[in-house]
Amino acid sequence: MTLNFHALWTLTGMGAVVFSTFLAPTRPSRALAAAAFAVTAAWSLWFGPPSPEVVGLAAAMGAIALLLRPASVLVGPVLGGGLAGVWGAMLAAQGVPWWLAVPLAAIGPVAACLRARRPEFAPPQLRDEALIIVTVCALAVAMLPGVMDGWQAAVNLSVQSSEQAAAAVVPAWTLAIGASALTLGALYSMWSRR
Repeated sequence: MTLNFHALWTLTGMGAVVFSTFLAPTRPSRALAAAAFAVTAAWSLWFGPPSPEVVGLAAAMGAIALLLRPASVLVGPVLGGGLAGVWGAMLAAQGVPWWLAVPLAAIGPVAACLRARRPEFAPPQLRDEALIIVTVCALAVAMLPGVMDGWQAAVNLSVQSSEQAAAAVVPAWTLAIGASALTLGALYSMWSRR
């Protein structure tokens, strides 16, 4: 498991709960979340989870959209269910049987739906702060693969340059002859001026 995997795992788990607090207490909203969950879980189980860049950008754009327009009807259910489905597949990738991982991933969003019955469960200020945290984490997850590739390229270049530098190093015998010639020349100069 790589750093990209763990960062995506954290974002999908956290984002699923945060976005699910924006579900409206209506049947169409819940049906949309369930459909998004089923589609992304099936897709991620068969083809693997989407790339961190795609998930990170989608989560960041969704969080920003909800910060700007909290009454958006589609963003919360689609991203809440979608991220939970991806999270279920990622749990399965860690060795949890898929028949257990998928329902386990749905527990967070289902619990977050408590907000529809009890508004004090997730007040607006708490949801806004959670969206800011999701935005920052999502942007970090989206940038992480590029940063890791750049870091690996820098490591490869430094290894190559150190190998080239080692090949270009002046041999020790050359340095010894040069240092002895310099020392003998200085000694001769001091002796001849006497």
